[in-house]
Amino acid sequence: MSLFSADHASPSIPGRSVRSPIRKEMTMLRRALSLLLTACALCALLVPSSLAATIQSNQAVYHLSQDPDGTESFLYSPTLSHTLTLLPPGTVVRSDLGNQIIVERFTYRSSSGYWALENTLTSQEHLTVRDHNYIYHVITQDPHSNQAMDAGVWVRASGSGGLNTTTITGEPVDEWAVDLVNEAIAMNLMPARLKGQDLRGSISRLQFASLAVRLYEAMGGEAISAPSHTPFTDTSDPEAGKAWALGLTAGTSATTFSPSQSISREQAATMLAAVYRKLGGSVEGQSGSFADDSSIASWAKSSVYFMARHDIIVGTGNNRFSPQRSAQRQSCLIMALRMFQTLNPTD
Repeated sequence: MSLFSADHASPSIPGRSVRSPIRKEMTMLRRALSLLLTACALCALLVPSSLAATIQSNQAVYHLSQDPDGTESFLYSPTLSHTLTLLPPGTVVRSDLGNQIIVERFTYRSSSGYWALENTLTSQEHLTVRDHNYIYHVITQDPHSNQAMDAGVWVRASGSGGLNTTTITGEPVDEWAVDLVNEAIAMNLMPARLKGQDLRGSISRLQFASLAVRLYEAMGGEAISAPSHTPFTDTSDPEAGKAWALGLTAGTSATTFSPSQSISREQAATMLAAVYRKLGGSVEGQSGSFADDSSIASWAKSSVYFMARHDIIVGTGNNRFSPQRSAQRQSCLIMALRMFQTLNPTD
């Protein structure tokens, strides 16, 4: 792809005297040097200092210019061949500089024996490479001029396809949840208390309090400082203090927070509703008809049905909510993501 074109001819101007050959040659050299310097300056503005795409797989981040291990040559057409990078299923490709990417997806045509363009996805923030039956051509794009910033990189999932069961930061996660959890991580919604944890397990009160505080900060656009003191004698964790100071939780007694205790689904709904209220929203007067409605605590019903109505928390099947079931870490991250993306306190 050429960024510049030099197909310009200088018109002759009547009445201008003809210069000597030496003088003309010197003038042409000066012009050529000036054009070269101008082109170099423009290139410095248009081309980033490092290649504009990054491969991010589990806990490792590779710059494509470093040529990660696992490459394979393939024919795009009878005349064009390329080398692609093989990535673990579930790998995320992003722009180094935060720019949008253009993704071209290719499929193999057995009739011709070559790979053919199937579709083009523009203005993407990231690409999750998960199906080895496709080859992706990822090109970074300047969001202001819509100009391509590099020639792109060819990537393909290695192995037999299927999603990786870890997040882009390395936490174990169920296959059905991996994309949404990765999105929550990309939105900076995962608190430090969940990093390095098995996200398939039950979430503790301290972990959920940290998530609720992080969600409040993300939705409200301001960081919260920990209070100088709390009434709790069983934890001095600043995230528990922040959740208490915001009114997201009062603890399990007047003096205990019970940081390691698992949080139930109805308790999760209630704390999320507290975040929403603190942001200026209202959840009062909500009702519904879950089959296990009688099992939902009276103090939690409005919160449960409000969150269910907005698809922040979904049922567990057969029109049941399972209010006392322990909430999963991965499910809570997805709840936070849905709330961040779809719920406005003025609703």
